[in-house]
Parts: sequence; C-alpha cells; structure tokens
Amino acid sequence: MKKFVLIKFALISFGFLIQAALILQPAAYADVILEYLVREPGVEKTAVQQAAVKDGAVMVKAAGGDGNLDLLYRRAPEEVVIVDHRRRRLMKVDEMQIDRINQQAQLLLPLVQGFGAQIATLSPEQRKRWQKILGDGIPLDMIAGAAGPAVEARLETSGERNVAGVKCRVIRVMHGSNTLAEICMADPAAARISPGDAATMRAFFDFAKELAGRSRELAGLLGFIPPDMTVCGEAVIPVEYSDLSGGSRGSVSLHKIDRSGVPPDLMLVPAGYEESPLTFLP
Repeated sequence: MKKFVLIKFALISFGFLIQAALILQPAAYADVILEYLVREPGVEKTAVQQAAVKDGAVMVKAAGGDGNLDLLYRRAPEEVVIVDHRRRRLMKVDEMQIDRINQQAQLLLPLVQGFGAQIATLSPEQRKRWQKILGDGIPLDMIAGAAGPAVEARLETSGERNVAGVKCRVIRVMHGSNTLAEICMADPAAARISPGDAATMRAFFDFAKELAGRSRELAGLLGFIPPDMTVCGEAVIPVEYSDLSGGSRGSVSLHKIDRSGVPPDLMLVPAGYEESPLTFLP
C-alpha cells in the first residue's frame, strides 16, 4: 500500500490507483475534496489520501497513503499522470505506454516463469527474504502462478453495505479460489453524483477497463488474466477497497467530504518535473 506497484493497476483496474472520486453534492460539476483513510496492518497511525474532482478531472493526492505519490486523470487527452515527488518525475499511463510495457513483459515472462517454478523449493526463511526484497505488493505465491497456465481473474458480487452513508455493492476480485481484493462500488444515483461528475467518473472507469484489458502480457507475469468488468454495471464509484492478497491486507475507505472548495493549483502537476517512461516498479 505504501509503494506504487504497476501490477496493482493491472490487477484491479486501478483498484488500483483509483479509490477516489465520490461526490455527494448536486451541481453541474462538483468542487469537492474527499478524504480517505488508509489503514495498514501493524501500523498504528492511519494515513490520509485525498481525492479532488474539479472541471472534469480527478486528482488523487497521497495515493495509497504515500505522500510522495499523486495520480491525475484527464479526459483530454485521456491519460493518467503518475506524479512521483520523491524522484521529481512524471509518468503517463495511456494505451501507447501500456503496449510498450506489454512488449517488455513478453521478454520478462520466461524469467519470471523460471523464478516462479523455483519458489516451491524455497525454505520458509528464504521465502521471507525474497518477500522482503519484493515488498508486499508482489506476493511470492502470485509469481509462482506465472509458472503454470494463466488463470482468468473474475469478479463476484457479495451483497451490499453502507460506507460513509453511501449504499454500495461489494465486489470480490477472485483468482482461482483466492480473493485478491474486495471493492465496494456505488452507482452515481446512489451517491447523488451530479451529471457532469458522473460522466467524468464513468470515463475514468471505462479508461481503466480499456487499459486493464490491454495489459494481458503484463498480467501474465503473475499468471492471471484481467477480469471482465461488466459485472460492475453502473457501479463505477469505489468507496472502499481492501487488499486481501499477500501479507499487506491494507484498506482504503471514505472518511469525510470537504465542500469548501478545491484550489485550482491542486489539480496541476508540478513544474520542472522530468517526464519518464512508465516502469514496472518505482
């Protein structure tokens, strides 16, 4: 949760770098900041992630609770910009970049498959050392899955719940018999989202689906095929997200909404940052 991992983007269609943009104020376009709480196991202090929606754009500040990482979605040209404050760089996520990453993934797949086949032979101490090197964002068991045939991830609905006063549909991201994540999604009507902002969020969701669908080679590094997102229907607003893969098991949930206004400069990327190609890891 602390680190941005591109594979999360492919796994959960920006369940990824989304966890954003819920609006409870009727207007042509809202001007609000949503505050989310990011919880990590073993960490007493709760981190804060903010999401702002303004003029057809979505800015996620401190994505996943990482104060050095921002995400900006823009509809024209349609792209997500990853703002890495630690390295003072910008990485664009669009169809061209995903296609380039897929080409790299095809070259890496034999290496990952070879490593995946060796994971079963590791001792518990060796597994701990390797997991520490990789971080919680890339579970060893998922790499081991690359050694065999790719398994299609699927989405399963699992009832409804209420998060921060918003009724949402619980959707589980499944990989075989394993649950990778649980996302609670709300449709614009249930969240009382204005028409303009609902259109922005639908565009964001559709863009994420398109990129996830193009990430099959990248996903193949971990032995899975991206899921069919049609089960979400009109529910395109994530209000809660729980990571159930590996050892991280962190969560992000809506906490409060600030309607006092969004400063225009909040939606801008910093000047002077270097534009860098999209990479697998930070």
